[in-house]
Amino acid sequence: MTSLPTFSADPDSYPDPTGRAERICRFLECLRLWEGKHAGERFPLRPWQRAVIRAVYGPTAPNGKRLVRTVAMWIPRGNGKTTLCAGLGAAHFVGPESEAGGQVVMAAADQENAGIAFNSCWKMIQTSPRAAARVRPMASRKKLTHLHNASTLKAISSEAYSKHGLNVSFFLADEIHSWSPAEARPLFKTVTDSMVKREQPLTFMISTAGAGQGGLAWDWWDYSHKVARGEIVDPTFVPIIFAAPPDADWRDEAVWTACNPAIADGFCSIDELRIKARRIEHFPAEVADFKRFHLNIWTEGAAEPWVSLDIYDQAEPTRDDDDLVGEPCWVGVDLSSVEDLTAVVAVFRDDDGPEPAYDVRAKFFLPSDNIARKSEEDRASYLKWAEAGHLVLTEGNRVDYRVVTDHIIALAERHDIQEVAIDRWNSTAVTTALADEDITVAEHGQGFAGMSAPMKALKGALLGGKFRHGGNPLLRLCFANAVADKDPAENEKLTKARSRGRIDGAVAACMALGRAAAGESTRSIYDDADARPGGLLIL
Repeated sequence: MTSLPTFSADPDSYPDPTGRAERICRFLECLRLWEGKHAGERFPLRPWQRAVIRAVYGPTAPNGKRLVRTVAMWIPRGNGKTTLCAGLGAAHFVGPESEAGGQVVMAAADQENAGIAFNSCWKMIQTSPRAAARVRPMASRKKLTHLHNASTLKAISSEAYSKHGLNVSFFLADEIHSWSPAEARPLFKTVTDSMVKREQPLTFMISTAGAGQGGLAWDWWDYSHKVARGEIVDPTFVPIIFAAPPDADWRDEAVWTACNPAIADGFCSIDELRIKARRIEHFPAEVADFKRFHLNIWTEGAAEPWVSLDIYDQAEPTRDDDDLVGEPCWVGVDLSSVEDLTAVVAVFRDDDGPEPAYDVRAKFFLPSDNIARKSEEDRASYLKWAEAGHLVLTEGNRVDYRVVTDHIIALAERHDIQEVAIDRWNSTAVTTALADEDITVAEHGQGFAGMSAPMKALKGALLGGKFRHGGNPLLRLCFANAVADKDPAENEKLTKARSRGRIDGAVAACMALGRAAAGESTRSIYDDADARPGGLLIL
């Protein structure tokens, strides 16, 4: 089983030289819980919660100020996240971290969720008569004001990010994986940019794992793991990760306990997890949600992908580009609507082994306008992949099919294209342009009749490690999202209707590999003089 850089729940692992963390712990333990079977009892800080506080508030800069400025805490559902969030908000508002004119902001995906942490915080403050006496509530506006030092606590949502004029001292970003893709980054940037006016600001993200690569949550998830592994050194950032490895057995109760610290404390019910686990064995689509929300495993693609990424990633190494010069290849093209992803995939058949293998080269195309917004919406790292050469951004707000055609013509100049297989939808302009260059084009159906044999060939190559994709990340994303439909005869086709994201590269690869596996070409022997050195064949 793959190991992950998990958080140590031992409080003694984290020094607290100034006693700042201990002061916060004592403050929280003076508050009382207000809901559930423990309502009315003092906040019972568990060792792992104390460890979180010491890891964040213990490190101290040489000037005596708090060193940590950003925290990303990744923890499964049901582990008292809301209670901890509320307590920390109170500590920065009326507790030991309160400052004159401070601004405590709690942000969530929408107004309802933003109000949950706010209401919990206000209810906890009210359990302390001394603290409550210093607060003027405006509950309808989700705002509290400190009567003595003029600090405020308020809830906002990612639904409206025009929050300029802020001067935030403590920013609690709740469940960032669920924030609106189009609004998450602008809100986060607006709030954190305002914090430069503060001497010791703190951003505290707390969330379960999300889905899809790209977007605000994925960026912080990736950064958290790199810091935790030591790949990036950032003493001002604390990653707190309670998560199971991606290849962990989701039925193993030891795995549940390892990544859900509240199970041992008795306020995350292992009985409920058992009931859910038994039930979802009959509903496979729910297994991905169980892994994500209860084991904190990031979901990379569809809940039930056509092919597991574990299988996809076990591909043989691909041949070098120079070795493919002049080699026969088959090209698959999946044209998008003018605003969406277009994929061109070239497949080279290698018959040197006991069974055929296929070297794959994929190139993708998107319009450059609004690419940042599209990256957020698709949860894909388009800008990074464009810089790496996997994606071509064409000028304007629509894919320039002339750029796509030029790429295929360039392939034909470098390789021996046997055929370009293309979906007949919206392909007239590209087909005509390629035909003018004497490149053979064949329309390829997307239904069961056209895709069944290619799907079988592609699945065989994937299972055997013979689909040599070279690690193209955008092609991998397409396969992670790919979902298949079956007809009564068990024929398969990839379906965009049920896929959670872009699958264009998988479709193009399927068409190209299917033709390559069959060794098919619609070219005539009379199209190539070198293929008939004896001249014309007359019967």
